[in-house]
Amino acid sequence: MMSSRKSYIENSRKVVLKLGTKVLLSHFKESNQSQMVQLVSDIAKFHQRGYEFTIVTSGAVGFGMDVVGLETRPTNLKNIQALASIGQSILMQKWHQLFQQFNLFAGQILLTYDIIENRQRYLHARDCLKSVLSYNTIPIVNENDSVAVDELKFGDNDTLSALTSILMDADLLILFSDIAGLYNRNPHKNYEAERISYIEKITSDTYALIDDKPNELSIGGMTSKLKAAERSTQMGTSVIIADGYHPDLNGILNGKDIGTFFKPEKKYEKKRKRWIFFNHKIKGRIFIDPGAEKALVQHSKSLLPGGITAVNGNFLSGAIVGIFNHEHKMIGKGITHYSSGDIDRIKGLRTDEIKMDDSTFYYDEVIHRDNMIII
Repeated sequence: MMSSRKSYIENSRKVVLKLGTKVLLSHFKESNQSQMVQLVSDIAKFHQRGYEFTIVTSGAVGFGMDVVGLETRPTNLKNIQALASIGQSILMQKWHQLFQQFNLFAGQILLTYDIIENRQRYLHARDCLKSVLSYNTIPIVNENDSVAVDELKFGDNDTLSALTSILMDADLLILFSDIAGLYNRNPHKNYEAERISYIEKITSDTYALIDDKPNELSIGGMTSKLKAAERSTQMGTSVIIADGYHPDLNGILNGKDIGTFFKPEKKYEKKRKRWIFFNHKIKGRIFIDPGAEKALVQHSKSLLPGGITAVNGNFLSGAIVGIFNHEHKMIGKGITHYSSGDIDRIKGLRTDEIKMDDSTFYYDEVIHRDNMIII
């Protein structure tokens, strides 16, 4: 397993680092920030060798709490937005000061979920990140908590780090956490707990190992980290969960047995399919018969109107929708050529039976294979 881990790491040049609120504040509140200085020193060293780094960081709300003297994270959205506004500039100032010691710059990128729901905005965000890198600058990505409302939120920065790894077409995502990896039992409760070095594939048994505990600062946990790891590995990105209190980036990138390594799966070759995969907030549901399911799953066909039995939800052409079989299990998702109203009208018909008015562009497929992924 070690040789397998090392072979993936050796080929990793695009790296996304994620540091959570607890880890970040523990370093920045210290009078001696030696661990952070060492981490940035390692980034600078590998940057000179041609590595590309993007950092996903929490901490804006935490710094805001520190400024106003709060110990417990508020639950009221307006208060969270205000604290994020107060703390964001402090967070970036600290990153700037660290990188300036090594003749590097930090560039702030604030995202909300609606950016990935729109294909064009998604591409603009990707281009912006790549442009920041081209100026010898390290992108610092955070959720735009000062303006985000519930429907625009990622939920936590672990999810945001998975998205960033897809945006950057990253080879490796490192989740620096308050725990040194995934364990076979809760290390906070059992001193005999053993760190798991290598995970071939994340399954329900992997999630069963988790015993999360809440804290006053962050909203994630090992469950959110595993979900981020699962999404990223399914997109072909290796993932490591490692100790953020003593972040050994040099050791990780040299293939040492640090943290828990999650093996990547095969990448989707088409970048549009990666966008469809991660965009998990579907706008509606299309239900299909067994024949259509077989055509999609076993024969890589497009979805035609004839195989559709029902449609649920109100959506327009161009929306991402889920494809469900007769057992109401989602088997795939994709970009629909037709609105929900049009699909309801043409469902069950052969393509030569569909009548459209003269002003409407006609498609043979409801969802073309190139705009679809099978789960």
